[in-house]
Amino acid sequence: MNKWEYLEKLDELLNELPEEDREDILSDYEEHFQIGLENGRTEEELSRALGDPKTVAKQIKAEYMITKAEDKPSAGSMLEAVLAAAGLGLFNMIFVAVPAMGFAAIMVALFVVGLAVVFTGILAIFSPLLNVIFPNYIHLPVSKGIFGTLIMIGGGMGLTVLGTVWVVIMAYVSKWFYDLAIRYLKLNLRIIKGREASNS
Repeated sequence: MNKWEYLEKLDELLNELPEEDREDILSDYEEHFQIGLENGRTEEELSRALGDPKTVAKQIKAEYMITKAEDKPSAGSMLEAVLAAAGLGLFNMIFVAVPAMGFAAIMVALFVVGLAVVFTGILAIFSPLLNVIFPNYIHLPVSKGIFGTLIMIGGGMGLTVLGTVWVVIMAYVSKWFYDLAIRYLKLNLRIIKGREASNS
């Protein structure tokens, strides 16, 4: 494969990336070819040394998505980064995608628990009023008398505060794990690149 065939194939495989980023990447690879040619190597040798364009494109996409997830944190960006890294091979599918999906499911479940506690607390606070307004439709366990009503409202406030604190803690834990996941994905990509460099 000569230089132009290699660059054309790489350009085609990177068509999902923004044009400006794609041009910068292709310019770097063109420069690599230029330096190699000046050192007496052939275009075919350089193409082989760079590796299969499909593999190179997957690595570039993974690196791009990881950087995007780091610069613009969101669940969507992280999902794209994880999927791009998982696409680098079976090892990554097992040791990147599966743990990431498992962790995401646990985090969502913990957030739902926190929100459920908040909702239960709010319901408990307003349960005496709801029993009065809708006595035929809503039957909530409200103790009779002012003391029972105060206990229900106080318990509801406690649950609401507890649930809110839990959700806030989970937000901080999620941010910490997000940063940890970015570092893990970067390390994973470095290991793959290092392994391929030692094999070439």
